[in-house]
Amino acid sequence: MKIKGITIRIPPILLAATVFFAAMCAMTFGSSKDPIYLYIGLPLCAVLIGFPLWISYTSEKQILRDAPKFHAHAKLIRARQLSPTMKGNIVIIEGTVLKVTGLMMNKPSYLIEDPTGQVVAKRFALPDPLIGVGANIEVLGRVVGKAVSPSTLYINALTIKPIAAFRDVPEEGKPEPEKIRIKKLN
Repeated sequence: MKIKGITIRIPPILLAATVFFAAMCAMTFGSSKDPIYLYIGLPLCAVLIGFPLWISYTSEKQILRDAPKFHAHAKLIRARQLSPTMKGNIVIIEGTVLKVTGLMMNKPSYLIEDPTGQVVAKRFALPDPLIGVGANIEVLGRVVGKAVSPSTLYINALTIKPIAAFRDVPEEGKPEPEKIRIKKLN
């Protein structure tokens, strides 16, 4: 559904939970004929659907408003360049989608591969247009690390857009190859 040009999608699990709750209210009203189940059940069903839609709408509205500002300050990087010192930085990463998970709750997680490695990009809501496996995409987002293992970094995506071709990363941003040292015994 579109609200003022912003695409909002109802998560399938939320829809199933609301339908289940509405059916339970209808069955209890049918067996007891007590109207309190309608007076309480119908507004609660509306809140179950309405509140997550409102949160998604306000979040997407803020992202669409702030994305150009973040895009102007973002740095194009590759997966190999991600490091714990980059936490909190706004970056752009380009790659091919290998795997998509989390669609049932509208919180997709994309496994992205670029020429240097793989990285995960997570988003709060489904992007518009929907992105599938095999698509070349550009992700604008913030580098985030998990508290449990700080070495596991991912991108908290603001925008995910399909692209036709990848851009080249400037030479200054590319890391130097690691030197291998072999110690001789004897």
